[in-house]
Amino acid sequence: MARPRKKPLDRRAALLACRLTPAERLAVEQAAMRAGLSASAYMRRLLLTGKVVIRENRSLDHAAYDQLRRIGVNLNQLARVANRTGQIAPQIDEALAAVIRFIARELGGGDGA
Repeated sequence: MARPRKKPLDRRAALLACRLTPAERLAVEQAAMRAGLSASAYMRRLLLTGKVVIRENRSLDHAAYDQLRRIGVNLNQLARVANRTGQIAPQIDEALAAVIRFIARELGGGDGA
């Protein structure tokens, strides 16, 4: 199902442009990336609110990435069984718990307990 169309007054159709040096543009794009935003969304937020929150960017180490990949493989296998049989395997609760523990530990900074 497609997303409903926005009302004309809610559409972002007005353009406000400014000229930047290549170095300035790069700095804006890097700041937007650190904030997890597009360059347009970053500039819009900065202009309208005067501030942008930069999220801490932690990259996954190899062991964490491998663990996430293994969990994904398990979930994919369970999804295939569910699609083939029409029944959800009871192991889905265990896989979901593993995902929640992983997210809490790696992205939330918790101990995963």
